[in-house]
Parts: sequence; structure tokens; C-alpha cells
Amino acid sequence: MSISDLAVIHPGARLGRNVAVSPFALIEDGVTIGDDCEIGPQVVLRAGTEIGPGCRLRVGVVIGDPPMDGAFKGEASLVRLGREVDLREYVTIHRATGEGAATIIGNASLVMPYTHIAHNCRIGNSVTITNACQLAGHVEIEDHAVLGGMTGLHQFTRVGAYAMAGACSYLARDLPPFMIGAGNPFRVRGINRVGLQRTGFAPEQLDLLRTVHRMVYRSSLNLSDALSAVLERFPDSPQVQQFVAFARASKRGIQLREV
Repeated sequence: MSISDLAVIHPGARLGRNVAVSPFALIEDGVTIGDDCEIGPQVVLRAGTEIGPGCRLRVGVVIGDPPMDGAFKGEASLVRLGREVDLREYVTIHRATGEGAATIIGNASLVMPYTHIAHNCRIGNSVTITNACQLAGHVEIEDHAVLGGMTGLHQFTRVGAYAMAGACSYLARDLPPFMIGAGNPFRVRGINRVGLQRTGFAPEQLDLLRTVHRMVYRSSLNLSDALSAVLERFPDSPQVQQFVAFARASKRGIQLREV
């Protein structure tokens, strides 16, 4: 364990084995830090912050401040980080609204500088959030998704697994799994081919997802009928089942604009 004499660590904080804490960090009572974490200079960890093992918090990260939410009444709530999360410079993450509720960042996710993650957000595993993204309350980002720099997400918006939003986008509706898009207004461009290839999707899976994209985005069918049609055509495909379940569960509606 390497803890700077210039760090402020309250007696009620719990630090695991081999935790490094840099000068001018502040760690309050009620903070839990797992083994092998690195806490950078000027990091502020408020009560209710729980950090898994192997995380790296760079200069100026602030976690656990109260949410900017009129419904918040001072109740005890949390921020939870999984394993091996990398938070770059000046990331801010607010704790949740609701007694015992949590803002959650999944395992092995990378959040780049100046990003803000608001109350009650749920970020999956191996997610990449690029510089200066702004996530409003209750946003959900599923596993392996990517947000390009300076992208903004409306409250309660969802981004599906393996999807990608290009830089400077604004999402007010849900982006389905496996798709890629960009812009304001946001437009879906096709499947996230490069991202899917990098994560091990086979050529036949890419061909199937291209067909799904054409049936949903380029046919004359309405969304409900298109979802039924792709499920009927590919009843045994886990990716189709995932896409259809995501779209049918959408409360804000999915992004349907195309080029």
C-alpha cells in the first residue's frame, strides 16, 4: 500500500490491499476501495462510493456527489464501480436518487476525460465512453457499447450492446444493439461492423444482422411488424432475440431515422 501523507482519508473509509493513494486525494467515511486500485491526485470520493478491485482513477475524478435531481431528498444512496474500471481525468459520477439505489459502472469499462455520468445511470461491462460525453439521469448503456466524444444522452435513454454512437451525437431515443449511428438529429447508419468484428462476431453473424437492419430500417413494415418478421425468419438467433427484446422493451422508442 502506498498512501501519500498529503492525502485525506477519513477513519471510516475501507481500503483493500495494495491501494495507492496520490497527494491531495480526499476519501470520506463510508467509501470502500478494493484491492490493487490506484487513486490519483485530487480525486474526491464521497460517502456511498464502492470501488471494485483493480480500478484506476486519474487526476480530478469526483465520485459520489449528490444527484442534481429535484426528487432527491438526501437519502442514502450509492455509486458502484466493478472490477478494473478506468476513469480518466476529471470524470464526475453522481450517486443515485432513491434510498439504497445505485449508479453503476460495470467491469473493465473505460470513461474518458470530462465525462459526466448522472444519477441512477447503469453502465455495462467493457463499455467505452469517449471524452466529454454527458449522460443524464437513468441512462443505460449495455455491454461493449461505444459512445463517441461529446455525445449527449437524454434521461432514460438506452444504448444496446455492441452499438456505437458517433462523436457529437444527441440521443433522445434508444439505440438498438449492434447498430451504429451519429448526428443531431441522430440517424442509424447500419450495423456496427468494425466493432462487431473486433469483438469476435463471425461473418455469418454480420450477414444476419445486416438482414435484420434492412428489414427494420429499410422495409415498408412498421416497427411492430418488422420485429415479428425478423423473429419469424431467424427464430434461433440469440442476436435477433436480443434485438427484438430490446426494441419491444423500449419506453422512449428506438431510433428509426436512417441516412
